Amino acid sequence: MKAIQYHIRAIKIALEQLAKGSFMAFFIPAFVLTIFYWYLQYNLTRVNFVASWFSFLPYIGEYLDKLVEFGFTALDWILKQVYIFVILTLLSPVNTYLSEKLDSSLTGSVVKFDLLRFINDFFRMLFIVLLAITMELIFMSVYWLFSWIFGFGVLDNLMYFLIAAFFFGLSFYDYSLERYGTGVFGTIGYAFQNMLTMILTGSIFLLIFEIPFIGIAISGGITVMVSTIVFLIRENKYPKENSKNNTTPTIEE
Repeated sequence: MKAIQYHIRAIKIALEQLAKGSFMAFFIPAFVLTIFYWYLQYNLTRVNFVASWFSFLPYIGEYLDKLVEFGFTALDWILKQVYIFVILTLLSPVNTYLSEKLDSSLTGSVVKFDLLRFINDFFRMLFIVLLAITMELIFMSVYWLFSWIFGFGVLDNLMYFLIAAFFFGLSFYDYSLERYGTGVFGTIGYAFQNMLTMILTGSIFLLIFEIPFIGIAISGGITVMVSTIVFLIRENKYPKENSKNNTTPTIEE
C-alpha cells in the first residue's frame, strides 16, 4: 500500500534531517515540559512510597495501599492525557512553525510570519483537538457498546489503539492542511478519506510516546515532521520537481 511506503519514506527523511542537526531547536520546548512532567511523576512516586509505610497496619494499611495504588495509577493516566493535550495545543505554534520550516526546506515554499495567523493557529488547533477528543470518545463508546453486545472483548485493546491513532493522526495533519488553505471541517473530511494514513501517523506518535524517558519529549516533534512529509508526498509537492507538474491533491491509500 502506498500509505505504508509514504510513511517509511517520511520516517527516513525525518531521521536524515535530524541527523544533520536540522530542526533540533524545535524539540527544546517539549523537553522542558517533559522535565516538568517527570518532576510531577517523581513527587507522585514519593507520595506512593510514603503511603506504603502504613501497609503494616491491619486492615487500614491494606485498604490504604489499594487506595494509593488506584490513585497513583489514575493520576499517572491523567498526567499522560494532559501532556498529550499540551503537545497538541500549547505547543501548536511551535509545531506549526516546525511544519512550515520543514515544508520550506523540502519544497522551497515560503510562508511569511503573520502574528494574527500565529494566534489563529493556536485557537484552531484547540478547536481541532477538542473536536477530535469528543469524536474519539463517541467512537470508543459506540465500539464498546457493540463489543459488549456481541462479545468482541478480545479486540478491545486493538480497537481502542486504532481509534486513538486515527484521531491523533487527524490532529497532526491539520498543521499542513491549514497552511494550504483547508478549513477545519475540510481537515475532518480529509482524515476520513485517508483513514489508513491517519492511523499510521497516529500509531507512530503513540508508539514513540511509550519509549522510556525520551519518548514523551520527541513524539510530538517527530510526528509533526512525518505527517508534514507524508502530506507533501501525497499532494505531489515533494520532491520539488513534482510540484511544478502537478498541484492537484491525490487521495489514495
